[in-house]
Amino acid sequence: MLSNYLTIAYRSLLKQKLYSSINILGLAIGLAICISMAIFVESELGYDTFIEDHNNIYRTSLKLTVPGSPEQNFAPGSVYNAERFSAYFDEIIEAARLREIGATLGYGTQHFSDDGILLADSNTLDFFSLELLQGDSATALSAPNSIVLTESAAQKHFSNQNAVGETLILANRISLKVTGVIKDLPKRTHLDVFALISMSTAPAFLNNPNWDQNPSFNYSTYFKLAPLTDVAALEAKIPDFLDNHIRANTSDSLHYTLIPVTDIYLKSNLYSELKNNGDINIVYSFSIIAALILLIACVNFMNLSTATATKRAKEVGVRKTLGAKKYSLVAQFMIEAIMLCYIALFIAMALVEASLPMFASFIGKTLSFNYLDGTLLLTLLLLGLVIGVISGAYPAFYLSAFKPAKVLKGEVTQGKAGALLRQGLVVFQFSVAIILIVATTVASSQLNYARNIELGYDKSNTFVIRGLYTNEASSKRDALKTQLQSHPNIINVTASSRFPTGTLTDSFGLINPITNVFQMMPVLSVDEDYFTGYNINIISGRSFSLDFPADKYQQPSDENPTPAFSVVVNQMAAKSLGFSAQEAVGKQFKVLAGRHGKESIATIVGVSTDYYFSSLKTEISPTYHLLNSDAGYSMSIKYDKNATQVRDFIEQTWATLIPEQPISLAYLEETFEQMYQQEDKEFIVFNLFSLLAIFIACLGLFGLASFTTQRRTKEIGIRKVLGASVFDIVMLINKEFSKQVLIANVIAWPIAYLIMQQWLNNFVYRVDLSIFPFVLAALLAFVIAWVTVGSLSAIAAKERPINALRYE
Repeated sequence: MLSNYLTIAYRSLLKQKLYSSINILGLAIGLAICISMAIFVESELGYDTFIEDHNNIYRTSLKLTVPGSPEQNFAPGSVYNAERFSAYFDEIIEAARLREIGATLGYGTQHFSDDGILLADSNTLDFFSLELLQGDSATALSAPNSIVLTESAAQKHFSNQNAVGETLILANRISLKVTGVIKDLPKRTHLDVFALISMSTAPAFLNNPNWDQNPSFNYSTYFKLAPLTDVAALEAKIPDFLDNHIRANTSDSLHYTLIPVTDIYLKSNLYSELKNNGDINIVYSFSIIAALILLIACVNFMNLSTATATKRAKEVGVRKTLGAKKYSLVAQFMIEAIMLCYIALFIAMALVEASLPMFASFIGKTLSFNYLDGTLLLTLLLLGLVIGVISGAYPAFYLSAFKPAKVLKGEVTQGKAGALLRQGLVVFQFSVAIILIVATTVASSQLNYARNIELGYDKSNTFVIRGLYTNEASSKRDALKTQLQSHPNIINVTASSRFPTGTLTDSFGLINPITNVFQMMPVLSVDEDYFTGYNINIISGRSFSLDFPADKYQQPSDENPTPAFSVVVNQMAAKSLGFSAQEAVGKQFKVLAGRHGKESIATIVGVSTDYYFSSLKTEISPTYHLLNSDAGYSMSIKYDKNATQVRDFIEQTWATLIPEQPISLAYLEETFEQMYQQEDKEFIVFNLFSLLAIFIACLGLFGLASFTTQRRTKEIGIRKVLGASVFDIVMLINKEFSKQVLIANVIAWPIAYLIMQQWLNNFVYRVDLSIFPFVLAALLAFVIAWVTVGSLSAIAAKERPINALRYE
């Protein structure tokens, strides 16, 4: 019986080559996208599950809210949280801290600035289940000046020799003994580890014997909780703890939450994450779109199968007359559907095999497709079966329900039910396509807006150097600036604590001069050339100048407990202090080192225009600038011509002055582009998905139009004999499909509006959602339908009437 079913299915496939090809191609593309997205989603899920007892491990996250100040969100917290939280909360079994440090590591003349060099508590290896290849995990990070390397770090510094017992130099001044080598961490982890340095080395590295009392937010803190802990209840206890054991009213500004370690990669994108994390919304959106495309392909199958039912109506009638039962006919048509689906599946697997490396390279992931894996192969076969059953169920029951008497008289499929179903499926296909067209158009507008908005500063022809905070570089900062200024093509060199495209997370407390209320405000340390170097306008007052010694920032000291200095604020800062840009000049306010710290007096000497320091996803912060060249951790170099020559000069000058430390040099415009790199990739993928969705919808529309024109061949011939032109016939057939596209627009527009409004809400500065993307999507949908249907109907209309009247 099965052999007979397969034979009939094969013959049917050959007999209807066009419609079978359309079904197979549409399903193959849909399945290929679905498989590719499944591989991507699988690669994004399951992060940090290698850690033993990961279900009970959480990291603290911090939201800082101070009245009159922008909200700030941090992945790290204070250094003392681990000890104090563990002592107070019985639910916490164990704690571990990590602090990323920007410092060189090496020996002799070979020093490198690698990411992933961390200060770590002594229990870190066991806490995170890091596999130790050499050394003793119990003692490797116990003693001061101890370091544990990853395999990659050991290979880099010591080649093939045994690293344990060797010595490395941290920050060109601290000798570290290698006490262990761990296996490189899995790729699926939020941890970025190159080398771990014992936390007891912190006093020497930070030059601060009281390092463990510093309230600044630099330490990623992890807790292992007792099994079955009510995490929400534990979080609810934290405010009382802060107020009673840190300082009164601390919970008004510090808000700690606990996030599972396995959720950090996809659900935490805060300041100072250990590495760039993924985004759960991308996983959701890509999965939904891939599923919709596969659904469109399945709709094509159902549409064409029911539309072409008349071609097999007599077969059904004869078989029923000869005694065939309904279940056998259902089985026959289901097997045909599953057979087509498996053919499409094998084509899809070939497409995935060919395209996956390009897709993986584009999104920057390591993706693999091992279809020989037993579990994966079984999953794919089940997927083919499920898709075949879903796609073929309705056509199978629809075809098997034909009445033999009516079929043999030629009275088949003339009812409204089948036509309404096919029209509804076409409406669904075009609704999805229209939503995707609107989405890509709006995304394109927003990204263009982000790139072309007036930033308030000049980012062109600018190189930036990072890493001037190290001991090796900070002492040579002034000499470096002087040497760079000597080049004829360099027109400005300025040092600052951060440079545009970064994040303003350094804040000082101050007392609002009008309300007398404490507030936090982001602060940026600059030198006297910052505003001219970036062409930032001073709209009232003046910029910093070395001609005014009082401009320079001073910290409170025993000799000068209440120092005075000048600041330049932006318009937002002036407004937050209660002044207009003109009124602010000359006004003073108190600056505090912490809420209860020592006071300094700041005098506003100038107000700059507001400028977009960070991404458009963040609001312009009220900011005040300090003339503090000692905090010039980065350097910006503006040039007027010959970028290659200038770059070579910068690198040569650095190598001469600071040979111990590799240079970290970037082009500012490239750094700016990287802020929107993720959106760029999403936009390209959306474009690709939209095109594929439209292509699959067109395949289905092509098949339906082909069938419609074929079914109406005699009608077309008669109309031509009666004087109808080719244009008249084309418009007649197009009219039927145009109604469906119109209905699709009515359905798609509100859905697309809600989706894109939500997406645009991620941007503080954004385009308005106008009517243009919706009109464009509607026009494209109509053009696609008209071209697809019109081309086929035009071909049929151009046939000689005599040929049409002889049809069948």
